[in-house]
Amino acid sequence: MLKVTDVKKAYGKFTVLEDINLEVADGEFLAIMGPSGSGKSTLINILGLLDQSYTGEYLLEDKNYQNVSDNELSRIRGDQLGFVFQNFKLLTTYNVYENIEIPLIYSKKAQNNKQELIADVIDKVGLTGKEKNRPSELSGGQQQRVAIARAIVNRPKLIIADEPTGALDSKTSKEIMDIFTKLNKAGTTVIMVTHDSEVAEYAMRTVYIRDGHLYNDEKSVKNHD
Repeated sequence: MLKVTDVKKAYGKFTVLEDINLEVADGEFLAIMGPSGSGKSTLINILGLLDQSYTGEYLLEDKNYQNVSDNELSRIRGDQLGFVFQNFKLLTTYNVYENIEIPLIYSKKAQNNKQELIADVIDKVGLTGKEKNRPSELSGGQQQRVAIARAIVNRPKLIIADEPTGALDSKTSKEIMDIFTKLNKAGTTVIMVTHDSEVAEYAMRTVYIRDGHLYNDEKSVKNHD
């Protein structure tokens, strides 16, 4: 699915990521763990084609998108990637249906079956009957379900989730992680950033990031200390 080779990211003299090497297989569920300021968000911004200013090589399905146009990047993100964030990032003046519809407005995938696609993901995340509700009328868990539905409505190959349970209680977190697990078992590749070891256990594999360096196991992180 993707391969990162010797990636480095710096702001002036301050290095955020250094010598990052990572491979994620098609259909894998990967967790990335690390403390605040470790470089987690910077790394997933690169993986999500949101940040192109780095050295090294990043291949998504054997293609390098570092020097393509913004329009092409937007198209690839819209067609192949889905994003889920800790703070949901829903449009407060839009209802559930309209928030989920947003990616389809810019996609060629849903010219004829937009309503069918939206109804399908609303059912998958358990929000049937909430289509006309605005985010302010939903719980945090329900808002995250809307965010997940929006991320998957285009049927992306890869979902990138940044602390998707960070603002949720433990019961709701489990419900959200069960949704990610089902999506992954259905064939979607998932990369999830989390600081919660219990949440990371849902993944097939966990890597650790500390001070801009990536490690394959927790023991290596402790040795780095």
